[in-house]
Amino acid sequence: MDWMHIQMQAESVKTPLPLDILAPDRLQKGPYKAVYLLHDIAGNNTSWMRHTDIENRLADAGAVLIMPSCLNSFYVNMYYGYDMLDFITQELVSVCEGWLSLDARREARLIAGIGMGGYGAVRAALAAPQVFGTAVSLDGLLDPGRFYQEKLPAVSMEDVLGPEGFYRRSPNDLLFAARGLAHDPQTKARPEIVLISSPQDAFAAEAAELETVLTELGMPVCLYRDAEDGLDILTEKVRAM
Repeated sequence: MDWMHIQMQAESVKTPLPLDILAPDRLQKGPYKAVYLLHDIAGNNTSWMRHTDIENRLADAGAVLIMPSCLNSFYVNMYYGYDMLDFITQELVSVCEGWLSLDARREARLIAGIGMGGYGAVRAALAAPQVFGTAVSLDGLLDPGRFYQEKLPAVSMEDVLGPEGFYRRSPNDLLFAARGLAHDPQTKARPEIVLISSPQDAFAAEAAELETVLTELGMPVCLYRDAEDGLDILTEKVRAM
């Protein structure tokens, strides 16, 4: 695959953000499926390429892999800080579709992430179901509210999510967001939510709780427990798009 590294001047966050793109060689045909890959805490735009073999797995899948760096933002519009959710769901998609020959149908867009990125993928899909057809979370930190008590180094949850009481009543709480979308008569689109927990997933209970709530709400969801190779499941989802 061809590799592109871009320093993107992101208008929605008013700061440059590095972006890496892996695309089929020479982009001779199209339009291509778009796969947005979000990094974990303390990661960046290179994390997927350095820590996984995703390039080899999807080399012939007819997809462009888009990997932004979004700091330790949890991919939300921060209480104090950057509007990363707007960047992911609006500006990044629009800019990439302007640069590249991408299929603009929501069914041809998948967003996935590991850890913090798994939360971000689900958050983005629930916020913009008309944009993303599928969200895949791998060992996702699906309830960042836990980190009000279990402090994260170099991350202030109050700065990211606001006071804990505010967070629990906002769409940044995925259970709150799911219920809001399910009862929104103006929004017909519903993303497929794929939750993957490895045997080492310390947050598997959060995935199980989210799967239960989404099922009760009648929203499309699939939970893979104790998955030995989450990337294999992600690869299958991309190929099936």
